[in-house]
Amino acid sequence: MASNFLLTSCPSISSSPSKIFIRPKRIDNFKVNCEIKNSNTINDDDNEGKSFPGKLDRRNVLLGLGGLYGASNLIGVPNEPFALGAPVPPPDFSTCSTASLPDGSQVPFSCCPPLPKDLTNIPTYKLPNVSKVKIRPAAHNVTQEYITKYNTAIQKMKSLDKDDPLSFIQQANIHCAYCNSGYKELGFPGVPLQVHFSWLFFPFHRWYLYFFERILGSLIGDDTFALPFWNYDSQVGMQLPSLYNDVNSPLYDPNRNQNHFPPNVVDLGFTTIDLDASDQQKINNNLTMMYRQMLTNAPCPQLFFGNPIRGGEQPIRGMGTIENVPHNSVHRWVGNPNNKFRENMGTFYSAARDPIFYAHHANVDRMWTIWKTLGGNRRDYNDRDWLDSAFLFYDENRTLVKVTVQDCINNEKLGYKYQNVPIPWKNYKPVPRKQKVKKNPKNVKPSTEIFPSTLKKTLSFSIKRPNISRTQQDKDIEEELLVFNNMTFDENEYIRFDVFINEDEGVKAKVLDRTEYVGSFANLPHVHAAGSSSSSSGTPAVMSLGISEILEDLGLEDEEEIVVVVVPQSGGKEITIGSVEINTLACAN
Repeated sequence: MASNFLLTSCPSISSSPSKIFIRPKRIDNFKVNCEIKNSNTINDDDNEGKSFPGKLDRRNVLLGLGGLYGASNLIGVPNEPFALGAPVPPPDFSTCSTASLPDGSQVPFSCCPPLPKDLTNIPTYKLPNVSKVKIRPAAHNVTQEYITKYNTAIQKMKSLDKDDPLSFIQQANIHCAYCNSGYKELGFPGVPLQVHFSWLFFPFHRWYLYFFERILGSLIGDDTFALPFWNYDSQVGMQLPSLYNDVNSPLYDPNRNQNHFPPNVVDLGFTTIDLDASDQQKINNNLTMMYRQMLTNAPCPQLFFGNPIRGGEQPIRGMGTIENVPHNSVHRWVGNPNNKFRENMGTFYSAARDPIFYAHHANVDRMWTIWKTLGGNRRDYNDRDWLDSAFLFYDENRTLVKVTVQDCINNEKLGYKYQNVPIPWKNYKPVPRKQKVKKNPKNVKPSTEIFPSTLKKTLSFSIKRPNISRTQQDKDIEEELLVFNNMTFDENEYIRFDVFINEDEGVKAKVLDRTEYVGSFANLPHVHAAGSSSSSSGTPAVMSLGISEILEDLGLEDEEEIVVVVVPQSGGKEITIGSVEINTLACAN
């Protein structure tokens, strides 16, 4: 993009936040040095070709002006009308810092990558031509030939010098730096870059696996090599894949829960305690949770991907359905309970040091591809701030490159797709318990008298619905949501609670395969940038659960009030829920 203005200095600008942001907390501790010259026309999504003297779209600055670091002083302009767009900028590599553990000590290694010689001219990555789309296989289906090839690739990666950006350690540290506040947003020196808890989760991890896979292929001279995915959303894949369990293999990690090796069935809702249930009940629960997270609770982009996050803001955090469960739960289930923070897989900073991390996230990425085939309003965001958000990665040639969300939304353009395997959860719609009796809301307190509250015990309450007897057309346009607002919690604790409708406080929470089960919240502990003074959540979180289908299945569509039960499974005393409400959401993208 050719620039038609020069940057010098300008007077201070007011700091009123843009109206497009969704309840943001703006961080304004940066300085602006800028003056626009010879620029009378700025094109943006809403005002193409119109004249706006002195007005600048931050997207244009972020994506093309004078190199990433040359524009850093200008990107951080949160003001209106000066700033029109705010994609999340890439990380500022030059200020990468050491992360801290929950007990205040530092992570025992640096997560920061080796720096290139020139940070002022980072090229935009150009997707190579794809002559043949490779197939990522299900881990339980791979051949011995494939296992040998994968072992060789990982061993070669582990044998590289630790300061080589292609080495296994440096590749693992990518997750540590991006996910534990090691980076600040470029141009926003006071804003940590975090790729979880928002719409950045899916695209960041897709790019991460893309380059990891290409590096492995380059190390063994095979550009057809494709990562496996852990098919834990199907009965046949609900165990640790055998290729990761050979103690003599570079794919093995001793820092795993030794009680969860085969034939143990994975618990996609795992807290910190093994579920006292039969293998068949665990399978039933897993399929129910997958149905809820992919279908019932994810009819809209906002619910599947998570809350928007704009450059320079610290928003209300809201995970997408899959990031919440099963993503967080599987991390916990694999991590070693004998380690203080369940390293490796059980905490963000060390998770990618276990090779099974990449199979886990390949399946998470696969969920993105499947979700878009399920119909209705299930499609990618078309918000420019999402599409233009950017990350930095080293490619297989050791070149640091910039990538954007827009270039990764089509996985086949990236050169891969997933092996076609059965998807049993698609047809695993839960059914009501045998004796379906409507609970009387008058027998419990209203939510307004319960919250704010911690979850030291099971809570049962009534809640009013703003609209009843909605038509099918109403449901197609807007999803009815059960929303948990202003949740604050200790981010270093494992927290999970389950939500039911039309149940009582004696609900059998380990039996999830029934209509009354709505969904779950799960937190995976993570660390903060060095110098953090508190482990408490700095910004509140929100969880929204789709209930239109559930109310229909329970025969509650005409009810003005319903009964909700919240059951803490882990860390209930560490979380406070500010309020609970029912509202509707237009499935815009």
